[in-house]
Amino acid sequence: MLPTHFPKLALVAHRGLATHYPENTWLALEQAILAEARVIEFDIQLSSDHVPVFFHDETLARTCGVVGKVGDFTAAELTALSCGYADRFAETFADITIDRLDTVVQQFSSYPDAFLLAELKEESVARFGLQVCMRGVYEALEPVRDRTCIISFASEVVTDARAHGWSIGWCVDNYDESSRAISDRVRPDMLLVDEVNLHSPADLWPGDWQWAAWEVVDPVRAAALMRLGVHHVETYDCAALAADPAVQAALKQA
Repeated sequence: MLPTHFPKLALVAHRGLATHYPENTWLALEQAILAEARVIEFDIQLSSDHVPVFFHDETLARTCGVVGKVGDFTAAELTALSCGYADRFAETFADITIDRLDTVVQQFSSYPDAFLLAELKEESVARFGLQVCMRGVYEALEPVRDRTCIISFASEVVTDARAHGWSIGWCVDNYDESSRAISDRVRPDMLLVDEVNLHSPADLWPGDWQWAAWEVVDPVRAAALMRLGVHHVETYDCAALAADPAVQAALKQA
């Protein structure tokens, strides 16, 4: 089951407050918390020396402007790289570097009311193997286990996490009958899907899980999803959505 007191309805800060700050950095995550986001989603890749770091893409080009894959670099090399996303923010955040997962987990101790969706990326699992990845992730997240849900597109990740007593969420890539069968087998605590797949209550597969939908920028759509039965709406701009009257009214359903 999900951690005790996990919100019944919530906006999820997708990669932090990523509209305004470089995604998957402590800066973006902390600003989301300060904007009163209760659930924070972030991504995890492994370095070449098997250290979990905060990063979404398999390659470094988009946010770091560096040629190569995350898994080609050691943790020491990665944490020296700027991930200030110069294509979007110019040099404003040039001093922001890639974070290690264990370092950021320590920072979360200052915000005990924040709940976490920790997504282990498939590329790292394919490259380094399930057990290597899970060992590092479990160790880093252990201090916040009681408020963390481990999520992934890789069903083997969430199956392993469930076997080790963690709350789990499965990210559905292909919204079809095959994925529905996997959901019934895995029985995750949360199902996460692209919002374009959800139009009526009939689109929500029956099960004991909570629903999350990504990526939502329109407050009218966010409110509609909550009325539809979606529990958690992922957005890069939780501050803007939280300020919208329609979203505020939908959240009061909880």
